[in-house]
Amino acid sequence: MDIEKYKTDAEAFLSKIEKEYYLHFSGKKDKLNLSSIYDEFKYLFSKENILYFKNLKDRSSGEDKKKASYLLKFCTEGYLEREVKDLIDKIAEDEAKVKIEINGKEVSFRYSEILLANESDKVKRDMIEDKRSRKVAGSFNGTLYAYWDALHRQAKDLGFSDYRDLFSYLKEEDFSSLYDGMDKLLSETQVLYEKHFGDLLEKELGIKLEESRRSDFSFIKRAKKYDKFFNKGNLVAIFEDTLLEMGIDIQKQTNINLDVEERENKSPRAFCSKVEVPQEIYLVVMPSGGQDDYEAMLHEGGHALHFGNTRANLDFEYRFLGDNAVTEGYAFCFEQLMQNRQWIIDFLKMSPDDARRFVYFSNLIKLWFCRRYGGKLKYELTLHDDRPIDGKDLIYKETLFSTNLMEYPEEDYLRDVDEGFYCTNYIRAWIFQSQLKDYMHRKFGYEWYKNKKAGFFLRELWSYGQKYSPSEVLSQLDFKQLDINYLIDSLTSEIKGFKIS
Repeated sequence: MDIEKYKTDAEAFLSKIEKEYYLHFSGKKDKLNLSSIYDEFKYLFSKENILYFKNLKDRSSGEDKKKASYLLKFCTEGYLEREVKDLIDKIAEDEAKVKIEINGKEVSFRYSEILLANESDKVKRDMIEDKRSRKVAGSFNGTLYAYWDALHRQAKDLGFSDYRDLFSYLKEEDFSSLYDGMDKLLSETQVLYEKHFGDLLEKELGIKLEESRRSDFSFIKRAKKYDKFFNKGNLVAIFEDTLLEMGIDIQKQTNINLDVEERENKSPRAFCSKVEVPQEIYLVVMPSGGQDDYEAMLHEGGHALHFGNTRANLDFEYRFLGDNAVTEGYAFCFEQLMQNRQWIIDFLKMSPDDARRFVYFSNLIKLWFCRRYGGKLKYELTLHDDRPIDGKDLIYKETLFSTNLMEYPEEDYLRDVDEGFYCTNYIRAWIFQSQLKDYMHRKFGYEWYKNKKAGFFLRELWSYGQKYSPSEVLSQLDFKQLDINYLIDSLTSEIKGFKIS
């Protein structure tokens, strides 16, 4: 194999895929057409190439072994996705064209999620969720079943016992150890979660936690009472001003493109598209109003800054591939400013008391998400085992209820799943970020976002792309390993520390 040609073509493939994702999910292109791109680069993804990179990894050491590992994961994931490329296109196309009738008007399925989060009437909110669930069951789940069933069969065809075994190997992750860590988090935060999140629901919505639904979380997270502090018109300016305090002028980084326009078919889920690293990066947010917009901008801004500041002369493997828990960790690094009282006072102009209350609320939302991902990991380990998919809808519903104590629609059992155990990237990123936050608070202070040395420190980390794993980055900062206790301590101490009068 001409490995340099392979890497050049792999980079061209990923650039086209990322641009296609950007155009479709930003609402600029109705149909997602990955199929033709996979056909153009089909030679990249074959069993022969998988075997080549596996052998290369086995006989290499040091950086050569790491690069081979990254290429093996890329090649294998591409092989799997090539086999279901038409299904991927159909899922995205269906999601873009499906409509739901709400209050006498036809709205897109994607936009209905924004309406759900903004609906204050519980009866109407439940109705929207029920209509969405019926659409998922009737319009999506047939294709999703075929999609996941095909991926499960492909994993076995590659010689693995099941899909989870394949991705544990590719990601070089011990899923059992990670599950044990999240089980510890769930256990140690159970009483705290029930008391504080339960009190929040009763106070804000008049609903008991055990009688609530996931749609209730969508609304409470929307936090309308804080809207006056989270003006849409100030979103970009506050993001840019925050970076300027750290000595980062994003307006001068013409490689980072901000897309914050509202479009009906734009995905409500913010994202960052790295078309060329570091030359062409898109930060995409669909403003829906309130604190969600700011959290999304900070999170996706972290991704954009990471890839936009990656060294252009790094090898392809380190610019485009690697461990995505790294970039998620840098994204959470900025997102956690939503739990920083002083940043909120400085940039959102809240009073100290309002900031204290909001930070308490924001930490409860973060605890909800961390617990949810503990449940997602548990469920996905079951979904992706060697048993048939049939009947796992009830397991999904019961597992997620046990972690969040909210009713989840069983219809989402195949839709509320990310490819390749991406949930583990989020979990490890939260742990990584909690340790990085501890380091930055000790080195630069609680108001690190005002310190130009902190900006220089982050740019240095970003410059390495994803050459190093979270554990390797932390080892350079004198941590022994990823440690779940930092995340648990961060979550519990923040919530216990805020006394709401």
